[in-house]
Amino acid sequence: AVAPSEADFVLTRADDIQPAPPGRWARLTMTVLARYPLLHSVFWLSVVGVAASSSKADASEALKIAIECWLVYSFGKYILTGSCALRGLAKLRKNDAKSPDDFSAASSSNDLLRYEDVLHVIAIPNYKEDVQTLRRTITTLAQQRDAATQLVVVLAMEARDPLARATAQTLRKEFSHQFRGMHCTLHSLKSGEVAGKSSNENWAVRCAKRRYCDELGVRSDRIVVTTCDADTYFHQSHFAALSAAYCSSSSKQRRRTFWQACTQFYPNCDRVPTLCSVRYALLSVGFLGQMSNPLHYRLPFAVYSLALDLAVEAHYWDPSVIPEDWHMFLRCFYATRGGVKVDPIFLPVGCECVVDTSATKTIGACYSQAKRWQWGAIDVGYIAARTRDAPVQRQLAVALAAQEHHLLYPLMWIVLAAAPWLVEGWATGWRFRLWVGFFVANFILLNVLDHCYREILARDRGCGGPDAASLKEIRVSRILSFAAFPVADLLLFVLPSLHAHARMALSTRFDYVVAPKVACCLQRGPSSQ
Repeated sequence: AVAPSEADFVLTRADDIQPAPPGRWARLTMTVLARYPLLHSVFWLSVVGVAASSSKADASEALKIAIECWLVYSFGKYILTGSCALRGLAKLRKNDAKSPDDFSAASSSNDLLRYEDVLHVIAIPNYKEDVQTLRRTITTLAQQRDAATQLVVVLAMEARDPLARATAQTLRKEFSHQFRGMHCTLHSLKSGEVAGKSSNENWAVRCAKRRYCDELGVRSDRIVVTTCDADTYFHQSHFAALSAAYCSSSSKQRRRTFWQACTQFYPNCDRVPTLCSVRYALLSVGFLGQMSNPLHYRLPFAVYSLALDLAVEAHYWDPSVIPEDWHMFLRCFYATRGGVKVDPIFLPVGCECVVDTSATKTIGACYSQAKRWQWGAIDVGYIAARTRDAPVQRQLAVALAAQEHHLLYPLMWIVLAAAPWLVEGWATGWRFRLWVGFFVANFILLNVLDHCYREILARDRGCGGPDAASLKEIRVSRILSFAAFPVADLLLFVLPSLHAHARMALSTRFDYVVAPKVACCLQRGPSSQ
């Protein structure tokens, strides 16, 4: 690899294709249905409130049935996700033991596309990011076996960041010789765009497409785009596994697939307050369970990959939205009439927990991050506005998945926790013992899953962060901390979700605020996650 010149390093010309703004009917539908999440939550909270305040003997049969259905659904969802997480850990352990050579050797070529033909464009959106944070992420990219021949790193920065050029130049001097290519883009906000990952990704990938396909003549069907946060830790075999999966797929499958590794938040999980640590551990093992569950409708989260041809077909990321991962999936979903799917790559990819200057501020930052994630409920309106753009059965599947993630999950925990006070028979007898046993079993299972996940990450394949070796240390305080998982879920998931629903009902405008990450190993600035 050769260090790029200044003109080659800063990409300023982009592909002309841009997302078309939604029509009047679509805008009206999204605006009206932005109020639906709050109405849904208020309705079911009212049902719970009526059940709790009325005499159990006097409660109507319909109310009892409704609450019982919620309980069956909730118990079943937790048990299935936990069981599948155990299955996922076995797959992680198996793939973690493989070397990059094992993945390349196991790949099979289709349509004259060989393993070594695949080119990876990695877009790293960031704003006012400290050099050290980006350095750690890029280091895990440089450690990939094929970095010098197959990886192109694009620092997706913003023109309004006064230190963007200096940061990019520092990293260029350190790393550009280790990659097939390394570039920086400086995105300037235009009318109708909002600051955030999606608008940065749109500009960066369009610039990369212009440079590599239109100017250098690289075939677009050989390019895979990966988007990640500025504080991402990749497994040393990540891109070998991705290349193998891509070239082993048929030409049609490549243009219809998202690839998703197992996002986890362990790199600095032990450096945040107990409530936050428990919540991030729940997120990590829960997402692993979802990726391992063949019945689950998989959706991308934080760090994911797709063919450049698919991104072009969908007219790239939407620069006018905040929740970019699900929304990009939906754009591709409708561009292909519901033809896309998410395939898991069973390797961990690490992201950092939010950290502020004090425990109280860190809990507040974690709350704000959860509220921003739950802002994705606004996609319920987007799905409704695109009803005619996919077959009915596929449209129904993606609509139910969005409903479950954004509307059912937050309420599920309230019903579970309040069961003995809602339905006659749950405060005594075998039902009460089942309810208590559920929480005890969850406490034990969470500890088992957490410990096993940490053992895998502690092998230090790059995805466990700077302190990977310490993750497997057994601490009594951490074991006991999982007793707080009901409180952590309530404060850092349920309440932020309801808060987001209320905010959406008042206004569909959401100003992106970067999450602080100031206490992992070194002091540093805010993050783009």
